[in-house]
Amino acid sequence: MSVERKLDRVGHRSPRARPDTHLRHAHSSGKEVNILALGHRGVGKTDMLYSHSKCIEGKHLTLHIIDTLGQMTADDINPHQVLWADCVIIEFAITMATSFQIARTLAEYVHTINQPISVALVANKSDMIERKTVSDTEIRRLCAEYNLLFFETSASEGWTSMNQVFVTLAQRVQHILKKKEKLTRFMQNPAVAAKLRSNSHSETLLSEHGELELLLCH
Repeated sequence: MSVERKLDRVGHRSPRARPDTHLRHAHSSGKEVNILALGHRGVGKTDMLYSHSKCIEGKHLTLHIIDTLGQMTADDINPHQVLWADCVIIEFAITMATSFQIARTLAEYVHTINQPISVALVANKSDMIERKTVSDTEIRRLCAEYNLLFFETSASEGWTSMNQVFVTLAQRVQHILKKKEKLTRFMQNPAVAAKLRSNSHSETLLSEHGELELLLCH
C-alpha cells in the first residue's frame, strides 16, 4: 500500500501540482516538515504531493509529502526533490529482492546529494514472511552503511505502522533543527565571534563545541 493511501485513511491530504515542477515549501521552519518517499515502482508509488497535519510532542506540524511514481535506477530520482526534503522514506518489499537493490541505490544517491538528512528504510509486506526474499543481514548492513532508521509495515497493520515512520522522522527533523538553532546562537555570541577571528583560539573553540556540529548529522 502506498504512503498516500495510508495517509488518506485518517489524515487530510491536499493534492497539489506535480511535485517535480512546484516545490514551494522551504526546509523545515519548526512548523513544517518536508518528506520525500522513494522506492521501486512495484511497491506502490503514487506521484502525489499532499499535506498532512499532525500533533507531535504537543506541537502542530504540517507534513508536506511527495510520494513519487517510483524509481528503477538513480537516474529516475529528481535531485531537486532530494534537496527539498528534510527527511526521506525509502520503501521496498521483503518479497521483492529487486526492490531492495533499488533501495540500496536510492540510499547511496540520497547520501551523496543531501548527506546530513534523516532517512528511513521501510520494509513493506512484512506479514508475508513465507515469501521473503530479502535477508535480515542484508537489511542490517544497508542500515549500518548509511545510518538508516528501519521500519516494517504490512497491509494488516494499515495506518499504525506508517504513522510511526512519519512521527519518528518529524521528531528527528525537529531535534536537528533545535541543534542548529543552538549552534547559531552560540556562533552569534560576540565573545565566540572574537575568538573565531583569532587563529590561536579557533582550534580550541571548535574542539570544545565540535559535538554540536556532529549532532547535526544524527
